[in-house]
Amino acid sequence: MGETDAATVVVPMRALEADREAISFVVPPGPGTGAVDVLLDGRRVWSFRLESAEPASDGRHVVPWPTAILAALRGRAEVALRGGADDDVWARNEVAFTGDPGRVTFADEHGRDLVVNKWDRAGRVLDDHDDSIVVRLLDHADQVRAVVEGELGLEVFVTGGTLLGPVRDGHLIGHDDDVDFAWISRHSHPVEVAREGFALGRALRRAGFDVVRHSPGHLQMHFEYRGLSDHYVDVFAGWFADGWWHQVFCIRHPAAREDLLPAVPLRVEDRDEPAPRSPELQLEANYGPGWRVPDPAFRFDTVPATRRRLENWFPGLNGGRDEWEDVLRDERRDGAAGAGAARWITERLDPDAPVVDIGCGNGALARAVAAAGHETLAVDWAREAVAAIPVTPGLTTRVVNLYDPRTTIAFGAELAGRRLPWAVVVRRVVEGLGPSGRHHLFRLLSMTLRRGGRAHVEVADGGEPVEQLLLEAEQYGLRPVDTVRVDREAVTRMVMAWTPRT
Repeated sequence: MGETDAATVVVPMRALEADREAISFVVPPGPGTGAVDVLLDGRRVWSFRLESAEPASDGRHVVPWPTAILAALRGRAEVALRGGADDDVWARNEVAFTGDPGRVTFADEHGRDLVVNKWDRAGRVLDDHDDSIVVRLLDHADQVRAVVEGELGLEVFVTGGTLLGPVRDGHLIGHDDDVDFAWISRHSHPVEVAREGFALGRALRRAGFDVVRHSPGHLQMHFEYRGLSDHYVDVFAGWFADGWWHQVFCIRHPAAREDLLPAVPLRVEDRDEPAPRSPELQLEANYGPGWRVPDPAFRFDTVPATRRRLENWFPGLNGGRDEWEDVLRDERRDGAAGAGAARWITERLDPDAPVVDIGCGNGALARAVAAAGHETLAVDWAREAVAAIPVTPGLTTRVVNLYDPRTTIAFGAELAGRRLPWAVVVRRVVEGLGPSGRHHLFRLLSMTLRRGGRAHVEVADGGEPVEQLLLEAEQYGLRPVDTVRVDREAVTRMVMAWTPRT
């Protein structure tokens, strides 16, 4: 990064200080609002709104680092702030965050650059990919769209950032990370729209896509490149009812079908994609009246009434998954194995019992059990954690979402259908589930244990009291046959069996 000419400097270079907690800076002359990019050694890693910074007693303003980047702040880096009408760097300083040698690196385990995205999570954006990412992304998007249009005959158009960038300046947005489509339902009732969404999911899976269902109205297709996760394509449900246009997950806006359909061609990089008939209406409904001004610090702030409607009609099935992925990523790096729980469980296993480890995390326990000669199935909803479990003889893996009753019941039927006395391990899972997730788990255990198996359950302090959990489990015929309290680890361990209710 070159030196700024002294005659044009607005804020002194030392007007910025930083440590591992926050950035402290002097606000430059101007309106005091707008997006600010944070650069580490010249690369944008995060953006915030200038008006969100808190005033400090020394006349500076302070903004805390987002949690997603804290672990990376080791060593040294030049911290710079960029923004304003001229999009210039207006403050910079060389910062020693810790005494570690080397420069700060904000990257994933494969060395690929990360940024803090609009969900305040570490992710990758188009600007940090190789030059071929746009072709890969749009090719896969067109394959997804072909299924939505061709197999189900649904009307589709680009939405979100995939519409915003091309309408505003002719290109995909560099700090975006996906392609967004909306399909317009034939129906006006949310239940029928949801049924259509489930049919769409089945069609996309039949076509061979790796589909993650976030809600009945939100599907996400994941793609790899050279063996690593690379990008994804989102598909959102939209429908019209009583003079309102609804689109998962954040739009409820006055409009009629003829305001958005039929779709019209929009040039997206090197090809035409379908766009809503009135893109300005869609963009204002999605981003507000200021959509024409680029804002890398944008955060969705859905009107409460809209959020309440959409979340009740289309409840999310992945709440907390990202945070769980972070926990398991740390476990993989630290090699945590839960030795006490592993010993307690393995001492109680029958010699030939097949084992299913629900909430397997980094797979350490499941691998140990498989190595001891047990047929073992390791299950978690954290896709990245499951994918990273090393190949182990006797061990198979599965992604199962306990918030999704359809897949949970199907999984339970699969296990029950084998007519085996399963030993089920449920370690540090129950306390992290909401009420629906716990009930789906207990239903799954009830289905699985009816051939005489046992569930080995570990519950850590901090969630629902054990007594409450036992009451919930008893609704499904599950009762404890052995209970151990381990105060030094702040956990309760139980062996549970299924018995017919009288």
